[in-house]
Amino acid sequence: MTTLFQNTVTLRGFLADNAKVPPSDGITEDAFGVLFVALMSGTWDIATNQWTPRITTHQVVCPGPWFCGFTRGMQRGDYVEVEGELYIHDHEHPVVVEGERFSAKRYVCEIRAIQVRKLDRPLLVVDTGSDG
Repeated sequence: MTTLFQNTVTLRGFLADNAKVPPSDGITEDAFGVLFVALMSGTWDIATNQWTPRITTHQVVCPGPWFCGFTRGMQRGDYVEVEGELYIHDHEHPVVVEGERFSAKRYVCEIRAIQVRKLDRPLLVVDTGSDG
């Protein structure tokens, strides 16, 4: 049987910064840790015959005391896989145009973690060309 709706995101990449986790004495049932996962993608430009890389960073919220303990100690450069759900929030913030104040909406996307795995760092292969 298939489900009618599904909100599942899987990210695999490197941490762009150390995990943001509250201190041990500040962990409550409402506590959460935050990870920033960097992913690389890109496009191939046929005209120049070159790859144009693009790196994006995604905010992952890891709710609850268990995640706070698990993510503590994760550092920039760690290779991780995150499974979670996509949440989009809109925030009202003031904008000033020619001295007049307006209210504008800003949309923020985040991933709420369901599962986080720390993976072994992959071996990187560098192509040094045919004379290499």
